[in-house]
Amino acid sequence: MIVMDGRELVRAVAEIGTARGRRAWRAALRHRRTDAEGLAPRGAERARVPGLLEGTEARPGGGVLRFARSELTVRVGVGGAVFWGWDGAGPEPSYAVLGGGPEPDARAVLEPDTGGGWRVVSERVTVAVSRHGAVEVRTPGGAVLRRELPPRWWDPVEGAAPG
Repeated sequence: MIVMDGRELVRAVAEIGTARGRRAWRAALRHRRTDAEGLAPRGAERARVPGLLEGTEARPGGGVLRFARSELTVRVGVGGAVFWGWDGAGPEPSYAVLGGGPEPDARAVLEPDTGGGWRVVSERVTVAVSRHGAVEVRTPGGAVLRRELPPRWWDPVEGAAPG
């Protein structure tokens, strides 16, 4: 782990203007080009997003939300732990949880939300999912703890080689 205080940061930035700093910069660029030399060139790519919400399926502790090009699994555990995963990703194995993880909260329910979205409501936390795939974790009082935008994947355009 690198620990840098303010003086070291100023010294590092000041070195860029010296001959030594310029040599280091050129060497870094040369190595970057050398590393990329053996890779196949990336073809044309198109961003893929989940699309609009098309349907839901309630499950213990949450449910599955199906979008036009993807699906999201949301599960709230007994202690208020929240899991969400795209396209079949499961909650295990996790370095943060011993054993099989918390059991799903049987009292958590999947219900419609405003604006075409859905939410999983439990005693300790609410997970709101917009119709485009943005996920918000809120307290029961409505304060936002975390907000994640919908994921974006890069897929090759038809006929292009995958990157």
